[in-house]
Amino acid sequence: MNAFISLRDNIRRFVLSREMLFLKIWSGLVAFVGLMCIRSNFGHNKQISQIWVSIIIAIICAFFPMQGVSTVLVIVLLIDLIALSPQVAIVALGLLIAGYFVCAYFGSKNTYNMIAVPICYSFNAPFVVPLGAGLMSNINELASVVWGSVIAFFLHVIKDNTTAIVDETSEVSAISLIQEQMLTNRMFWFFIIAMVAMYVVVYMLRQSSINMSWMIANAAGVAVEFIIMLAGYLLTSQKSEIPGLIIGNLLVILVGLLLNYFVLDLDYSRIEKVQFEDDDYYYYVTAVPKIRIAEEDKEIKKI
Repeated sequence: MNAFISLRDNIRRFVLSREMLFLKIWSGLVAFVGLMCIRSNFGHNKQISQIWVSIIIAIICAFFPMQGVSTVLVIVLLIDLIALSPQVAIVALGLLIAGYFVCAYFGSKNTYNMIAVPICYSFNAPFVVPLGAGLMSNINELASVVWGSVIAFFLHVIKDNTTAIVDETSEVSAISLIQEQMLTNRMFWFFIIAMVAMYVVVYMLRQSSINMSWMIANAAGVAVEFIIMLAGYLLTSQKSEIPGLIIGNLLVILVGLLLNYFVLDLDYSRIEKVQFEDDDYYYYVTAVPKIRIAEEDKEIKKI
């Protein structure tokens, strides 16, 4: 056990000593993965979808904060959607603008979640975002997660109906797709409910005073989300989607374990109960010490 804790502390120190470098690498990596998702799911604009263009954009994004990276990805996505259909691009832009207003109204600061959800959706693991946000953020970020889910489902519908959109003889439009394949689609509402339920469960359990709260929040959040999505697939006769749901949830659990390993370092075996008072109140405090390993004091003798 001490070996794992020591390894974690060494990784932490190494990353913190080179924090700016790792932030640049992370921004560039997120930008490149996002661009590859746009390229693989759409790729209608041949110029901006070229791999060397994506590499150059990712290198530039390495010097941007995450909000800037999300803005660049939005611009690239809109340019790509214009090549598919100007109407689809206008509707996508409208959804994004509405999302920013909703986030501003509810005080959600991490608006990049609206882009993170569609990226994770491409890997069949959109529930990574509500899990991570529920563990690391406050309840206000629920707005960005929910609106990101709406955008992710919209882009998924557009991808599935690309042939009909391109066909000039077809009467399919972005508005009709929203009405027929989103608002009246029961799976869309199951998806939104699962995202909200997972976020709320993870956030509430993470805030609770129970032992191993992060681990319990991780397990409970995944269980609630899995039950809701499984019910949705069974009721809508989409049993072929269940294996992908299982694989995606295994990835979500892995992310939760990594976050618990690297971020939280509480030793629940040494919990202390503290009581004290002042003029107005008597306090009962539960103190959970952090895990610390004493560094070896090496003595070097010169002969």
